[in-house]
Amino acid sequence: MKSKILIVEDSISDVIFMKKTLENENYDINYAENGKDALSLIKQDTPDLVILDILLPDIDGYEVCRRIRNNDSLINLPVLFYSAIKTVDEKLLGLEMGASEFLSKSADNRELLARIRNLLKTKKKIDTAISSSFYDPLTNVYSPQYFEHRIYDECVRSRRYKRDLSCMLMDIDKFEIINNTFGIHTGDRTLKKIGEIVKKNIRSADEVCRYKEDEFAVLLPETNLREAYAIAERVRQYLCMSDDLRNECTVDLTVSCGVSHYGNNVKDTQELISQADIALKQAKKEGSNQTRFYQI
Repeated sequence: MKSKILIVEDSISDVIFMKKTLENENYDINYAENGKDALSLIKQDTPDLVILDILLPDIDGYEVCRRIRNNDSLINLPVLFYSAIKTVDEKLLGLEMGASEFLSKSADNRELLARIRNLLKTKKKIDTAISSSFYDPLTNVYSPQYFEHRIYDECVRSRRYKRDLSCMLMDIDKFEIINNTFGIHTGDRTLKKIGEIVKKNIRSADEVCRYKEDEFAVLLPETNLREAYAIAERVRQYLCMSDDLRNECTVDLTVSCGVSHYGNNVKDTQELISQADIALKQAKKEGSNQTRFYQI
């Protein structure tokens, strides 16, 4: 996939020159003639790199860079100042605003291309590290680390604004039989397929995470216990009837679910998870392939 570069420059001749130079290096190029258009384009389709002039017809490049850096979702977006201005004070100001690099337009093209390559390589490494901490590499759902972080945020939000929040834990019944009978690779494909099915059968605001080896967790914001139970049952029944899962292994795969609700009787995230786990164990104890919710 081509790296996307946004050029922010009001000189059409400079845009044409940079566009031709960068397209020859197989980059996907877009451009904006002023700061406000640049910020709008970044919001619509975030590039992999911004090449930014300082002197723009509306807000200057420093302000554009400052606004980029104030947006947490763009924290890893590299910004290369490429300007005719080359005094030390101007360079320092650009770096203080959060620029990744500062290069004069009088610099050799080879230096420009080398700096671009280095910035894109660094961004790719950081993106990979962030992705591995957010997503489980096997199932492509959120990771256990993300779950711990997200459930804390959701509990704080629920308590502050008095909003419903439920948690669902789901365990694959007798998963060891699949691994022992068909092999670990079949087990891995089964886990990945389950993650895909769960994602398709929950709401866009809900978040499914890998919790343990054969367990998934689902965060259900704005959801009371009765609604959470209904969602868990819908997911459980769909998994039981899934032809896609039967194609992975010939055993009848079932899951058990435990659901808890973040109410006044729950003091913290660990207790919310613990209550869902108690309900899950009750479901397993009563024969598996069912959903139970935590009761005081």
